[in-house]
Amino acid sequence: MSSSDRQIYVITLANQVQPESIIGQLQSCGVEVKEVLAALGQIIGQGSEQAAEQVRALDAVISVDAQRTYRALGDQ
Repeated sequence: MSSSDRQIYVITLANQVQPESIIGQLQSCGVEVKEVLAALGQIIGQGSEQAAEQVRALDAVISVDAQRTYRALGDQ
């Protein structure tokens, strides 16, 4: 898989889920965990859209959103 096929995702977890407890499941789905934001109940990870679809099916996951990049008008 080329790096262009991989995206950064923000994975939001259900309130009762500790982020550290789901890392193994995310990795088995093909997501490389980049950062754990425990206070927000979120995990930043990188993977394919297929991996993101598998993560969306997990009971502990509320949402999986591709990271967006925004620029001000005039920025090159």
